[in-house]
Parts: sequence; structure tokens; C-alpha cells
Amino acid sequence: MPKAARKGKTERRPPSPDRKGPAHAPFEEFSVNELDKLVGELEKTKPEGATVDVSAMEDSHHSPCMQEMQAIVVQIVAPEGEPVQTFSMYQYCPACKIAVRVL
Repeated sequence: MPKAARKGKTERRPPSPDRKGPAHAPFEEFSVNELDKLVGELEKTKPEGATVDVSAMEDSHHSPCMQEMQAIVVQIVAPEGEPVQTFSMYQYCPACKIAVRVL
């Protein structure tokens, strides 16, 4: 197989310019030295009207270290009785400094 043909199959395409949000694919695990940097990135790229919320995930622990996880959610909270629109959700382990996009 020619080298050029193989190269095309292994290249990762950059995100499209009209895509909102950071370039993390769902279920992608990545290092986060400071949670504030991830939150700042999400704040910059969130859709208009959305909020970035960080909260403790009670009774949810990171299996390698058993520390409590944190949830980071980008969403638009609708009026009472209306559905919430969630754009992305992350789980973060402050002990291991690892995050994973789950939605």
C-alpha cells in the first residue's frame, strides 16, 4: 500500500470551524492540571445563554484512587417545567488531575 494512502487513514481531522465547545470527543480522557483552566475553556466556547456548573459527585469515586469525582456541566437551564438543554458533561478527579468527557 502506498505511504500516502496509509497516512490518510491515521490522520485526525481538526474540528470544524462552526463547532461549539472544546475539541474533546465523548469518552476522551485527558490531563487537567487545574480545573479552572478547563472551566475557563468551556466558558469561552459555551453556546449563548449556557452556564458552566461545577459540583461534587456524591457517592461517585474515581476507581484508581477512590477520590470523589466532580461534575462539570455546560447547559441551559429552562424555566420550571421545561427540559434542560445539556451540551456537554465532564467528570474530573482532582487527585489524579484527569478529566473525561461523558457527553
